[in-house]
Amino acid sequence: MPVPWASRPSRSSGRRGTGTAPRRLDPGDPEKIASNWDVVCVAPDLPEGTADYDRFVRKHLKLYAPSEDGLIEAGPTHAHPALGPFVPPPAAQFATLNRAAAARASDYELARSRWQIGTPYQSEDRETLVVRHRRLDPTVTPASPSERPPGYPYEQVGPLALGVSGAAVGGMLAAFSGEPTAAAALAALLPAGLAWAAARLGRVRAELADTLPLDRAARAVLDAYHELGEMSTEAAASLAIEPRASGYLRCLLREATEQESARFTRALDDLLSRPDAPRYLVLRLLPGRAGRGRLLLRLLSGRAVFPVQWEAVPSDLGRRKDRAEAFARAWRRWLGPSELMFTHRTEAGHAALARAHAQSIDYETSKRQVWV
Repeated sequence: MPVPWASRPSRSSGRRGTGTAPRRLDPGDPEKIASNWDVVCVAPDLPEGTADYDRFVRKHLKLYAPSEDGLIEAGPTHAHPALGPFVPPPAAQFATLNRAAAARASDYELARSRWQIGTPYQSEDRETLVVRHRRLDPTVTPASPSERPPGYPYEQVGPLALGVSGAAVGGMLAAFSGEPTAAAALAALLPAGLAWAAARLGRVRAELADTLPLDRAARAVLDAYHELGEMSTEAAASLAIEPRASGYLRCLLREATEQESARFTRALDDLLSRPDAPRYLVLRLLPGRAGRGRLLLRLLSGRAVFPVQWEAVPSDLGRRKDRAEAFARAWRRWLGPSELMFTHRTEAGHAALARAHAQSIDYETSKRQVWV
């Protein structure tokens, strides 16, 4: 499996002052670049069949090079996001990865642009999170992260009160005043109020998703840290979710400090991963398949209107009640009506935690170190 891990400019200036040494200089072609290659042999059926891949990983964990999305990244994923630090990709992907490697190495113009020669830099490390939906569902993440929380008109007190009061007043008019026209007009408010409530529940259902929306989950984490005074306004507003190869997405904060980036990355990774033993859970509504009429009937009969799922509060945000409550407020703002559940010492908490453990995980995640 040949892997071109970095195409380097042949000039000594390097990318943004990184100190790249001159390689194969050509006075007649100052734009020439040189590609560094690793040829990795993997034999999945042999006991030591991944030894060469392990060597490749150890080497690249100490090296920074441009990934395909232009960030300078440490680790084997700067060659391709499918090349994880633990095990080689499935053998069925080798041919696809080889073709991608050959295509990348031959694109000289793109290789030069990835180094961003002469552009400003901060010379600092940042943590980012690389995410991929397990079913590669393109609908779970919009082209750009949501800037404003969606509306969740879940409470129907107003529409139902309007309908009931109109029907009651109309009935009294018909009984005591003998004005059937006015009474009928007021009585018509009952079906109008019910229709209004059903339409509002339909709007809620349209905002919900079976898969946890990545951008809204990230916004909830940022809002919670901002409320706690642990994330600057500039950092919280600089969320970017950018596509990488093979359906991967990179989540990063463009204007954050090293500490803010690490705090956000670890919390989002916690939220998207299988929960271990979280102190707190938050409820998330799922859309289900019921239409507006059935949703209204469930509401009027006192039953749960939507299916629910429990998500783990990130460990750093769940270590104290006040921090978990800050996250729950941000969660309700971005993900809709919810409930905060303490998982220790109560039967309800134990049951919710067991249910959370049994749920399927939507995303696979991996933290990546980049240089900016």
